[in-house]
Amino acid sequence: MDVYKKMFDKDAEIVAIHAGVECGLFKEKLGEDVDMISFGPNLYDVHTPDEHISISSVKRMWDYLLAVLKEIK
Repeated sequence: MDVYKKMFDKDAEIVAIHAGVECGLFKEKLGEDVDMISFGPNLYDVHTPDEHISISSVKRMWDYLLAVLKEIK
């Protein structure tokens, strides 16, 4: 959350959504002591013929991932 605030000058929105199925599967295999997060680019009209992605948000999330990994290193 600190990295997000530094990079984007606003607080991260923390919400639980149904799209985190993969996190649940990993947690099931790795155990209850593992914290899981999921984040990603902006997707629109998911699972429809009109599904599309925000390219600029892909770049933002890539930069964010790299910054988080550097922070926890």
